[in-house]
Amino acid sequence: MRVFIIISSLLLAITSHSEWIDYPQDLEQFDYSDQKLQQYWPKLAAATGLPWPDEIFIKKMMIKFPLLAAQLEEKAKQDNAPKSLKAILNDNYQPLALAVQQAWRLHYQGQYQQAHKLGMELAPAGLFPALYAKLIHTSYLTTNNEDKEKAYLDVDQIIAQVLPKTNNFHFLIFGNAYQKARRLELMSTSSATASGLLGPTQDDLRALHNESPKNPLYSAMLAGINAGIIERVGGFIGNLTYGADEEETIELFQQAVKNQPNLAILYNEFALAILRLDDSSYDEILLSSLNKCDQLTVYSAEEALNQKNCRTLKNHLK
Repeated sequence: MRVFIIISSLLLAITSHSEWIDYPQDLEQFDYSDQKLQQYWPKLAAATGLPWPDEIFIKKMMIKFPLLAAQLEEKAKQDNAPKSLKAILNDNYQPLALAVQQAWRLHYQGQYQQAHKLGMELAPAGLFPALYAKLIHTSYLTTNNEDKEKAYLDVDQIIAQVLPKTNNFHFLIFGNAYQKARRLELMSTSSATASGLLGPTQDDLRALHNESPKNPLYSAMLAGINAGIIERVGGFIGNLTYGADEEETIELFQQAVKNQPNLAILYNEFALAILRLDDSSYDEILLSSLNKCDQLTVYSAEEALNQKNCRTLKNHLK
C-alpha cells in the first residue's frame, strides 16, 4: 500500500503532460559542448557501457551489421539526406560521428526532443541516442499513462524492425526489455499476466544479466521486474511461477550498486523495488539507498531526474 501512495504522490508532483515536456529548469543544468562530452563520456556512459561514438565505432558497427549499413547507405543517397550522412558515400564517417555525438550531447543535457529528432534523422546510426532519449523522457517526464504507453509502443515497433538486423545487439535487447517492463508497470495484474510480456521480458533480462553480470542496468532491471511480480502475486506464487525471489532481488541491486556506486538511477530503482516488496525489514536499506542517492554528484539530466525522485521518495518517508 505504501508504494502506491508514495509513487502516486510523486507523479502528482510533476508538471502536467504535454507531448515533449521540457527538462525542469529547477534541476541542475548541464553543458557538454565542444570536448566536454568526450571528457565526461566514461561517467555519462557508466550505466549503458556504450563506447565513445567516434567514426571508428560507427564503422565497426556497420561492418558488424551489414543490413544496417545497407540501410544507412540507401538513406544517404536520398536527396534530402543530411550532409553528415551523404559523407559516408565517400567513406568519410567523421561528419556522421560528430552528428551522433551531438545527439548524445543533447540527450545528456536533457534536450530529449532534439536528441530524438536528430538521432532519427541519422538512423540507423543515430538510433541508440534517439530511442534512449525517448525512453528516458517517457519514463521520467511523461505523466499521462496513455501517452506513456503510446511512446513505449512507438519504441517497441522500431526495435522490432531493427533487432533482426543486429544479431540481437545487447543494448537494443535491453531497450526492448526496458520499454516492456515499463509497460507492464502501467498494467493491472490481470492485464500484465495476460499480455504475454512478463515471462519473455524477464527471460531477456535474466539472459543479459547472465552474459554481462557486471552491467548495472541489467541487474537493476531484472531485480525491478522480480520485485514487481512479488508485489502483484506475492512471494510464494511469484517464486513458484516466475522464479522471482525476494532475496535475489536485494542481492541483484546490491551487486549493481557495488559495480557502479555513483549512479542515481540504481539507488532510485532500488528504493522503488524495496517499496514494492513492502517488507519493513528492508527499511534501513531503503533509507540508506535514498541517502546515498541524495548525496551523489550527478553528471546528466537523466541522473538529475533520478536524484529528484530519490529526494521526493525520501521526503514522503519522513
